[in-house]
Amino acid sequence: MRTGLSGTGTLAAAGAVLGLVLGAAGGVLAAGLARPEPTAAGTAVPVAAVSPSYPVDPEPEVVPDPDTPALAPGVPTRPAEIEVHPYRLRLPVPVGWLRSDSSLGEWKWLPPDQPGDNSFFLRVRLIGGVQTRAAVLQQRLDALGGASEVEDLVVESRDEKGFTATYVLSGYRRVAMERFLSVDGSTAYAAIALIGRERDRRGMADLVERIVRGATTS
Repeated sequence: MRTGLSGTGTLAAAGAVLGLVLGAAGGVLAAGLARPEPTAAGTAVPVAAVSPSYPVDPEPEVVPDPDTPALAPGVPTRPAEIEVHPYRLRLPVPVGWLRSDSSLGEWKWLPPDQPGDNSFFLRVRLIGGVQTRAAVLQQRLDALGGASEVEDLVVESRDEKGFTATYVLSGYRRVAMERFLSVDGSTAYAAIALIGRERDRRGMADLVERIVRGATTS
């Protein structure tokens, strides 16, 4: 039996999912001392204020993107299936893209004949543990924001389904569109992400939504 998933969390059935002040206080002791009456010592002159200085992170150095064709909208797809028993997900993936089982519970699909991950790719992850979609989304943003290799993170948009962000990684400006599928409208089931370049944005937006709409459990 197959059950449809959607970015809005419409699922009929699924199971439980894989899966940092110091304060200091001090006292001041004051004693009254006898002293003569003050005498005039001249005219007070205002002192020029010094503007406070704040550290500013330097702009990251961005290198040119690989000069490969942009991801176009409407790329044809084919059915694919991923599984970490007993959990399984069927979803459409682009025809001709090569699958890489990058780690347990995570898969990538990359176009052939492209320079590594520096153009565009699809990543799908089954989510471990029973976690809400909102919590998983925030964890992902926190991980990006706290990663030492990620610079200049800008979250362009977010809602209950996912987010779109840009950042610099290994010198390249990346666009990330990540969507989180739900079992029941709240519990997270899987994460679908398309990572690419600015020139790939239209094709990424089209493809990620088609993948979300076509994903089902089986």
